Amino acid sequence: MDNQLFDSVYDANSVETVPYKLMQGVTHFGDPVAILGVCALLTTYGNDDVRKTGKLLTSAFTLSALTIWSSKKIVGRRRPLDRLKKKEPPESFPSGHTNCAFVLATTLSNRYPRWKIPLYCAAGLAGFSRIYLGRHYPLDVLAGALVGISSTHLILKYKQPVLSWEF
Repeated sequence: MDNQLFDSVYDANSVETVPYKLMQGVTHFGDPVAILGVCALLTTYGNDDVRKTGKLLTSAFTLSALTIWSSKKIVGRRRPLDRLKKKEPPESFPSGHTNCAFVLATTLSNRYPRWKIPLYCAAGLAGFSRIYLGRHYPLDVLAGALVGISSTHLILKYKQPVLSWEF
């Protein structure tokens, strides 16, 4: 079923189309390097509230990244592009980009509730882009979103100790 869902979204012939190029941009909403940059900016600059948000985001990102990395190594699922004979880093499950997008959306929407809908829409679109671009199966994306949301909620549940840490 995962292959069928993937095949219904991914179109190998669409590489030069506007939607494909748009998805190439959207996918960066969950880029781990970009999220690390956001973490660095938030923990370094701004008022106390912004720095607290940065600490929470950094902590949630770290917890979820460790979970994603270990899951990829344990599960060892190959990317769909391997099936299509294209080169990519090998591990597919769960999606790291989707995880990062949902860590960002969950952390920021908790701190700034009025942005909840646009943040989760952007995270969902980033996840969809991973399938559209042929990088992940739908189940990879779903698992990445669940890891991102649950890791962030765990950090938010224990935010008092997290906020007392010195970086």
